[in-house]
Amino acid sequence: MIDSLRPSIATPTDAHPTLDEFRNAAAQGNAVVMGHDGEQWKVLAQGHTPSQRSVAWVAPDVDTTSVFMDALSRSFSAGIQSNVARELGLSPTPGKPLSSRVVQQAIDMAETSQNALSGVDFFTQISCSASSNSSAFQRACAQLSISPADVDAQQRREIDAVMARQFENAAAHGQSPVSTKTAETWLTAALQSRS
Repeated sequence: MIDSLRPSIATPTDAHPTLDEFRNAAAQGNAVVMGHDGEQWKVLAQGHTPSQRSVAWVAPDVDTTSVFMDALSRSFSAGIQSNVARELGLSPTPGKPLSSRVVQQAIDMAETSQNALSGVDFFTQISCSASSNSSAFQRACAQLSISPADVDAQQRREIDAVMARQFENAAAHGQSPVSTKTAETWLTAALQSRS
């Protein structure tokens, strides 16, 4: 039997569970739901007793899927989150549990996408390396009328460090993969402002 919450308890607009909470709940039952333990909202595993009775304290109007998608968007870029939602057909479903299989599949898809984008950015970052005297570095030097020989090893490491921070910032803000043109613009700016 599914117990419902008192009507005075609002939907969990202030609940911000992590993906790990969803992952852990999904490992414990065939579905996950948002529930209230009397003090706070929690991600709960929903399972069944041998007599097929549901065993979770569930609010009938709570949208577990939307809370899960919020958790996904806090861990991955908006592009990844929207692609996962589209591929898995995730949309608001108030009062319905979210399949544990879908939770795991969504997290796996998001992690795979992020790893793929990181790989693209890694390649772009390497192709713009000052330390390795990349062709992008040589073009940036030519554009600024600087001889590559005039940029010492320490300056090149500093330029690469600035570039690494740019790539990290882009990834943190969901702007991956970084285009080669954007990376080369960053490289030119870093070269121009070298110490």
